[in-house]
Amino acid sequence: MLRPLSRLGARPPCGPPAPLLLLARGRKTRHDPQAKSKVGRVATPPAVDPTEFFVLTERYRQYRQIVRALRLEFVSEVRRKMHEARVGVLAERKAREDATEHRELMAWNQAENQRLHELRIERLRQEAREQEQLQAEEKARQAREAQARVQLKEQEVLQLQEEAKNFITRENLDARIEEALDSPKSYNWAITREGLVVRPQHGSS
Repeated sequence: MLRPLSRLGARPPCGPPAPLLLLARGRKTRHDPQAKSKVGRVATPPAVDPTEFFVLTERYRQYRQIVRALRLEFVSEVRRKMHEARVGVLAERKAREDATEHRELMAWNQAENQRLHELRIERLRQEAREQEQLQAEEKARQAREAQARVQLKEQEVLQLQEEAKNFITRENLDARIEEALDSPKSYNWAITREGLVVRPQHGSS
Protein backbone atom coordinates (compact mmCIF):
# COMPACT_ATOMS: atom_id res chain seq x y z
CA MET A 1 0.00 0.00 0.00
CA LEU A 2 2.90 2.33 0.72
CA ARG A 3 4.22 1.76 -2.78
CA PRO A 4 1.12 3.14 -4.59
CA LEU A 5 1.03 6.02 -2.12
CA SER A 6 4.64 6.71 -2.83
CA ARG A 7 3.89 6.67 -6.54
CA LEU A 8 0.90 9.03 -5.98
CA GLY A 9 2.92 11.42 -3.87
CA ALA A 10 5.98 11.25 -6.14
CA ARG A 11 6.80 14.52 -7.87
CA PRO A 12 7.26 14.35 -11.66
CA PRO A 13 10.56 15.46 -12.99
CA CYS A 14 9.04 18.61 -14.40
CA GLY A 15 5.84 20.62 -13.87
CA PRO A 16 3.85 21.65 -10.78
CA PRO A 17 3.74 19.37 -7.73
CA ALA A 18 0.89 16.84 -7.63
CA PRO A 19 -1.46 16.85 -4.63
CA LEU A 20 -0.96 14.17 -1.99
CA LEU A 21 -3.94 11.79 -1.81
CA LEU A 22 -4.59 9.84 1.39
CA LEU A 23 -7.22 7.18 1.98
CA ALA A 24 -9.58 8.14 4.81
CA ARG A 25 -12.64 6.46 6.24
CA GLY A 26 -15.53 8.89 6.81
CA ARG A 27 -19.21 8.99 7.66
CA LYS A 28 -21.96 8.81 5.11
CA THR A 29 -23.76 11.93 4.13
CA ARG A 30 -27.49 12.29 4.48
CA HIS A 31 -27.90 11.75 0.75
CA ASP A 32 -26.21 8.32 0.69
CA PRO A 33 -28.60 5.33 0.47
CA GLN A 34 -29.16 2.95 3.36
CA ALA A 35 -26.92 -0.07 3.64
CA LYS A 36 -28.31 -3.32 2.28
CA SER A 37 -27.73 -5.12 5.55
CA LYS A 38 -29.97 -2.63 7.39
CA VAL A 39 -32.88 -2.51 4.99
CA GLY A 40 -36.10 -3.41 6.86
CA ARG A 41 -34.35 -3.43 10.22
CA VAL A 42 -36.47 -2.18 13.15
CA ALA A 43 -34.55 -0.79 16.14
CA THR A 44 -35.96 -2.17 19.36
CA PRO A 45 -34.70 -0.73 22.67
CA PRO A 46 -33.39 -3.17 25.22
CA ALA A 47 -35.71 -4.24 28.00
CA VAL A 48 -35.54 -2.19 31.21
CA ASP A 49 -36.11 -3.65 34.63
CA PRO A 50 -38.65 -1.40 36.50
CA THR A 51 -36.98 -1.95 39.85
CA GLU A 52 -33.56 -1.13 38.49
CA PHE A 53 -34.96 1.88 36.65
CA PHE A 54 -36.55 3.20 39.87
CA VAL A 55 -33.35 2.68 41.83
CA LEU A 56 -31.23 4.41 39.20
CA THR A 57 -33.67 7.28 38.89
CA GLU A 58 -33.69 7.79 42.67
CA ARG A 59 -29.92 7.60 42.83
CA TYR A 60 -29.55 10.11 40.00
CA ARG A 61 -31.99 12.45 41.76
CA GLN A 62 -30.04 12.22 45.00
CA TYR A 63 -26.79 12.72 43.14
CA ARG A 64 -28.06 15.84 41.38
CA GLN A 65 -29.45 17.15 44.68
CA ILE A 66 -26.14 16.61 46.48
CA VAL A 67 -24.12 18.12 43.65
CA ARG A 68 -26.47 21.13 43.52
CA ALA A 69 -26.18 21.62 47.29
CA LEU A 70 -22.37 21.39 47.11
CA ARG A 71 -22.29 23.81 44.18
CA LEU A 72 -24.47 26.29 46.08
CA GLU A 73 -22.30 25.88 49.19
CA PHE A 74 -19.13 26.48 47.19
CA VAL A 75 -20.64 29.49 45.43
CA SER A 76 -21.81 30.90 48.78
CA GLU A 77 -18.39 30.39 50.32
CA VAL A 78 -16.64 32.03 47.38
CA ARG A 79 -19.02 34.98 47.49
CA ARG A 80 -18.62 35.25 51.25
CA LYS A 81 -14.83 35.27 50.94
CA MET A 82 -14.98 37.85 48.17
CA HIS A 83 -17.33 39.98 50.26
CA GLU A 84 -15.12 39.66 53.33
CA ALA A 85 -12.07 40.54 51.31
CA ARG A 86 -13.82 43.52 49.74
CA VAL A 87 -15.30 44.62 53.03
CA GLY A 88 -11.98 44.11 54.79
CA VAL A 89 -10.16 46.19 52.20
CA LEU A 90 -12.85 48.86 52.34
CA ALA A 91 -12.82 48.82 56.14
CA GLU A 92 -9.04 49.10 56.22
CA ARG A 93 -9.16 51.92 53.68
CA LYS A 94 -11.92 53.60 55.66
CA ALA A 95 -9.90 53.24 58.87
CA ARG A 96 -6.85 54.79 57.20
CA GLU A 97 -8.95 57.63 55.81
CA ASP A 98 -10.55 58.19 59.22
CA ALA A 99 -7.15 58.21 60.93
CA THR A 100 -5.79 60.66 58.36
CA GLU A 101 -8.85 62.87 58.67
CA HIS A 102 -8.57 62.73 62.47
CA ARG A 103 -4.95 63.82 62.36
CA GLU A 104 -5.75 66.65 59.97
CA LEU A 105 -8.67 67.79 62.11
CA MET A 106 -6.55 67.65 65.27
CA ALA A 107 -3.83 69.70 63.58
CA TRP A 108 -6.42 72.20 62.35
CA ASN A 109 -7.96 72.33 65.82
CA GLN A 110 -4.62 73.04 67.45
CA ALA A 111 -3.84 75.74 64.89
CA GLU A 112 -7.27 77.28 65.37
CA ASN A 113 -6.89 77.19 69.15
CA GLN A 114 -3.49 78.86 68.86
CA ARG A 115 -4.91 81.53 66.56
CA LEU A 116 -7.85 82.20 68.89
CA HIS A 117 -5.49 82.27 71.89
CA GLU A 118 -3.33 84.90 70.21
CA LEU A 119 -6.42 86.91 69.26
CA ARG A 120 -7.69 86.68 72.85
CA ILE A 121 -4.35 87.84 74.26
CA GLU A 122 -4.28 90.74 71.81
CA ARG A 123 -7.88 91.63 72.70
CA LEU A 124 -7.08 91.54 76.42
CA ARG A 125 -4.06 93.76 75.84
CA GLN A 126 -6.16 96.18 73.82
CA GLU A 127 -8.83 96.21 76.53
CA ALA A 128 -6.14 96.82 79.17
CA ARG A 129 -4.74 99.74 77.15
CA GLU A 130 -8.24 101.14 76.66
CA GLN A 131 -8.96 100.70 80.38
CA GLU A 132 -5.74 102.49 81.29
CA GLN A 133 -6.59 105.28 78.86
CA LEU A 134 -10.10 105.58 80.31
CA GLN A 135 -8.70 105.65 83.83
CA ALA A 136 -6.20 108.33 82.83
CA GLU A 137 -8.95 110.36 81.16
CA GLU A 138 -11.16 109.90 84.23
CA LYS A 139 -8.34 111.04 86.52
CA ALA A 140 -7.68 114.04 84.28
CA ARG A 141 -11.40 114.90 84.25
CA GLN A 142 -11.59 114.60 88.03
CA ALA A 143 -8.50 116.78 88.33
CA ARG A 144 -10.04 119.39 86.02
CA GLU A 145 -13.29 119.28 87.96
CA ALA A 146 -11.42 119.63 91.25
CA GLN A 147 -9.44 122.54 89.82
CA ALA A 148 -12.66 124.11 88.58
CA ARG A 149 -14.28 123.68 92.00
CA VAL A 150 -11.23 125.22 93.66
CA GLN A 151 -11.34 128.19 91.27
CA LEU A 152 -15.07 128.55 91.83
CA LYS A 153 -14.58 128.51 95.59
CA GLU A 154 -11.78 131.05 95.24
CA GLN A 155 -14.04 133.28 93.14
CA GLU A 156 -16.85 132.87 95.68
CA VAL A 157 -14.42 133.78 98.46
CA LEU A 158 -13.18 136.83 96.55
CA GLN A 159 -16.71 137.86 95.74
CA LEU A 160 -17.72 137.40 99.35
CA GLN A 161 -14.71 139.42 100.45
CA GLU A 162 -15.69 142.13 97.96
CA GLU A 163 -19.27 142.07 99.16
CA ALA A 164 -18.12 142.10 102.77
CA LYS A 165 -16.80 145.58 102.24
CA ASN A 166 -20.42 146.84 101.95
CA PHE A 167 -21.70 144.93 104.98
CA ILE A 168 -23.21 146.97 107.83
CA THR A 169 -21.19 146.56 110.99
CA ARG A 170 -21.17 148.23 114.37
CA GLU A 171 -18.38 150.47 113.26
CA ASN A 172 -20.15 151.88 110.13
CA LEU A 173 -23.73 151.67 111.36
CA ASP A 174 -24.14 155.42 111.96
CA ALA A 175 -22.51 156.32 108.68
CA ARG A 176 -24.79 153.97 106.74
CA ILE A 177 -27.88 155.41 108.43
CA GLU A 178 -26.82 158.90 107.48
CA GLU A 179 -26.10 157.76 103.90
CA ALA A 180 -29.54 156.13 103.61
CA LEU A 181 -31.27 159.23 104.90
CA ASP A 182 -29.37 161.43 102.49
CA SER A 183 -30.14 159.29 99.40
CA PRO A 184 -33.69 157.95 99.59
CA LYS A 185 -34.75 155.34 96.98
CA SER A 186 -38.27 154.78 95.71
CA TYR A 187 -39.36 151.27 94.80
CA ASN A 188 -42.83 152.39 93.73
CA TRP A 189 -42.70 151.50 90.04
CA ALA A 190 -44.30 149.02 87.66
CA ILE A 191 -43.42 147.03 84.56
CA THR A 192 -45.58 146.99 81.45
CA ARG A 193 -46.24 143.93 79.31
CA GLU A 194 -43.57 145.09 76.96
CA GLY A 195 -41.05 145.07 79.82
CA LEU A 196 -40.82 148.86 80.26
CA VAL A 197 -40.40 150.37 83.75
CA VAL A 198 -43.06 152.94 84.60
CA ARG A 199 -42.19 155.27 87.48
CA PRO A 200 -44.62 157.63 89.13
CA GLN A 201 -44.52 161.29 88.12
CA HIS A 202 -44.00 163.24 91.39
CA GLY A 203 -43.93 166.61 89.67
CA SER A 204 -47.49 166.34 88.19
CA SER A 205 -48.97 165.55 91.58
